[in-house]
Amino acid sequence: MTAKAFYIQLALVTLLAAAVAYGINTFPQFAAFQPVAWISLGVFVLLSMVMFYAGRKAAFSDNKHDFTNVSLGVTISKIFIAILFILGYNQLMQPESRFFIIPFFLMYLIYTIFETYIMMKLGRLNTRAEQ
Repeated sequence: MTAKAFYIQLALVTLLAAAVAYGINTFPQFAAFQPVAWISLGVFVLLSMVMFYAGRKAAFSDNKHDFTNVSLGVTISKIFIAILFILGYNQLMQPESRFFIIPFFLMYLIYTIFETYIMMKLGRLNTRAEQ
């Protein structure tokens, strides 16, 4: 997968995520948490870019375990970042409701599906390189 193809797909997914963020923010119970949706969207875009370059580099590595290590590292990092974000937001902002979690996890879900798709494509590059 080329960087150009990745960025086109990332742009499309980001447009979808932005539409979801805009749509969910029209509901009154989520209106106060607009920054959560937009900040998490930005964070996941950056994480997707890091994942792509790390995954592409690992796909062509001589060590066949590098790709698995990168995949596992990305997954664990995203979970860790999600936990820190939720706990940090809850501690700092002390929201009256827990509805702030829903916009965050919608962004998390959208970008996790996208990153899984990209990693599967990069993994195929890994197997082609071995043949």
